[in-house]
Amino acid sequence: MAALARAVSSGALGLNRARVCALGLALALSACRPHRGAELYAIVGPNPEQHVEFSPLSSYAEYLVIPGVRRELKITLASYKASCDSFVEPGDRDTSATITLIVPADVELGPGSYVWAGHEAHGGSEERPERPYALPLVRLGHHGFVLPAGGEIQLDSVATAQDGRVRGLLNFEFAGDGDHAAASLKGSFEAKLCKVRL
Repeated sequence: MAALARAVSSGALGLNRARVCALGLALALSACRPHRGAELYAIVGPNPEQHVEFSPLSSYAEYLVIPGVRRELKITLASYKASCDSFVEPGDRDTSATITLIVPADVELGPGSYVWAGHEAHGGSEERPERPYALPLVRLGHHGFVLPAGGEIQLDSVATAQDGRVRGLLNFEFAGDGDHAAASLKGSFEAKLCKVRL
């Protein structure tokens, strides 16, 4: 009887060791996988393939100051391994969204809402606007789509130093009209500043 108890105990111990090893291996493998961000939803046309959901594998931002001209924050959210240092050609099934916030040179870029109402509505020129604005671009594979005017990006927090973080909510939406299909870009995001040029 005692021998049987020892055998059962030994078998249970071996089973527990196997479980611990399997759990350790699973954790190690999951740590090697890139972290994906929250789901984003984009519509750029009437066709089903132009309605996409994706979780960013790459999320980064670039901050640029051109004295006397403008301040610019470019946020890139991509379903593939994009790079801050050089352009990475997307695959046919890859999706990305780039939102460029542009403000006049004398305006601080901080938390708040930045609308996209079309270039004319923001005054001045695209490079030197009179009022802040956000320009959303969605890329499906090799095709880029600038969204029609409508909606905004809400920045909840902005740290424009190197390795700072930008967090917020995308809420761009165009209801469509007789000439253009409905379009939208929605979802929450977080991106790390990878490049700062002052």
